Amino acid sequence: MATKKTKTNPNLTSVKLSTGTIYQTKAKGNYYFRYQLNGKRKNVNLETNHIEEAKIKVETEILPLLKAPSAEVVAAHVNHAKGWSRQHERLELNRIWEVYSAHPDRARPKNLKCWKIYEAYLNEFLTWLASSHPEAQYMDEIRDIDAAGIKMDRNIAAEYTDYLKKQPLSVDTHNKKLARIANIFRTLAKYLEVASPWDNPKLKRHQKEETHIKDHRRPFPPDKEKEMFEALKPESKLRLINKSEIEVLFYILKYTGQRQKDCVNLSWKKINMERRRLWVTQEKTGKDVSLPIAPELYDMLKKAETWKENDYVLPKTAARYAITASDGTHEGVNLVNKQLLNVIKYVGLEPSIEIPGRAKKMTIYGIHSFRHGFASHCAESGIPRAVCASILGADSAIIDAYYVHIGEEAQEKAIMALSNKQKTAEDRIAAALAIIDNLSNKTKVIQSIEKALR
Repeated sequence: MATKKTKTNPNLTSVKLSTGTIYQTKAKGNYYFRYQLNGKRKNVNLETNHIEEAKIKVETEILPLLKAPSAEVVAAHVNHAKGWSRQHERLELNRIWEVYSAHPDRARPKNLKCWKIYEAYLNEFLTWLASSHPEAQYMDEIRDIDAAGIKMDRNIAAEYTDYLKKQPLSVDTHNKKLARIANIFRTLAKYLEVASPWDNPKLKRHQKEETHIKDHRRPFPPDKEKEMFEALKPESKLRLINKSEIEVLFYILKYTGQRQKDCVNLSWKKINMERRRLWVTQEKTGKDVSLPIAPELYDMLKKAETWKENDYVLPKTAARYAITASDGTHEGVNLVNKQLLNVIKYVGLEPSIEIPGRAKKMTIYGIHSFRHGFASHCAESGIPRAVCASILGADSAIIDAYYVHIGEEAQEKAIMALSNKQKTAEDRIAAALAIIDNLSNKTKVIQSIEKALR
């Protein structure tokens, strides 16, 4: 392996190897290594202007990799080799949350409860990890391939996924636990030597696993909904804090189809009583919704005007809803939720039911049921789907659930058109006469109908 000066520039040095060449592009500049892989020329900056150091790096870091049997392995090894000059920074497992929570690219959920869920899901994984793999101390040890791109014997992410599958979790909860952890690892990618294993789609469970579950969030039964509004009247025996405001809130929920938070915080600035129209900026979607005020809701808003003390339509309930606990959690949300659930339970509805295979009960009746009811009424009344969507916002799952039957009548006609068993007018007349013939007593009206049919 002789070192020689290049013919084009005697100030530059090059070394011809059995595989590839070490060379300079400028005097006293860094050395490069040129080689061919799959018929394509590759160049790697050796990050040094000392020829001996360059030789050592090529001999110990690159040449062994180029002899690997798989082109994919070669590419992975070389990509890793390109970063040898950058010292890998390691992050201890017990510092992951500390670093993530201060990262500028971290998730920024709108409420503290969701943020605490991120932390809880990470801690749940780390607790399992300490028990299953106590030897793991750093974040970069959570991987399924080694630093050279070769598959390892163990796969911690897959093991944890198998553990979760054995827990009484819904598909949605299982996938959320993995998604939160994946977000943390993705954000802290600089501490990983290889790609995060949590982004593997095979770790997720599929929704079709729960197609057997028929119970989902439902609209309130009409008779029970009527009972709830009766129970909220001043003269009823139901006792609630700020009962008059809760009554108005139920009307807002029913006749706008908006989410609970947007209804609780409805502002008088967003209401035009003369034009009988109101506007809502949905906090979840950021979507602006404008809709007319139903007569029943208009009467309730007139009632609310009598206690007007600030910009909130429901000033006391909005203030209660905004109460924050000492740890930063939104305690007021739970306080108001309990009030609303008390109304539902008062009329004999059970908000949640047990589902086999799940630890948590499934909610079937809650304040969100008003949104389901709104979509249901729109579908049954023949309101175009696009109009319903413009009011509810981006909640397509709810809309799809109630607009799926649109076109069923047309479908039935299409199927009957192919059938030889369609009933003709003569068939229907014959069936009607058969019913009349079996009547023991025929009124004058029935006799007239019989005469007309015959």
